[in-house]
Amino acid sequence: MPYNEGVPKHAMTSNGAGSAAVKVSRSQAAANADGLLRAEGLQMSPEHQALSARWVAGEIDGAELERLGLELVHQRLATAAVQ
Repeated sequence: MPYNEGVPKHAMTSNGAGSAAVKVSRSQAAANADGLLRAEGLQMSPEHQALSARWVAGEIDGAELERLGLELVHQRLATAAVQ
């Protein structure tokens, strides 16, 4: 299950909560993901931090966050393989 499953993708949630409630929920999910990485001694890349910020702001939805995040990982792996 993706870490953001269940977090609304739209500005209005199914219970009628407005975009402020969505941002709080997404902010908490992003903070939780960052905390999990830090607990493992890892750190989110600046590119992934920027994607996370776009998701929290509602610029992209969860599916797009996941797709763009995977693209970043593939780019990083391709770059590492060339070196």
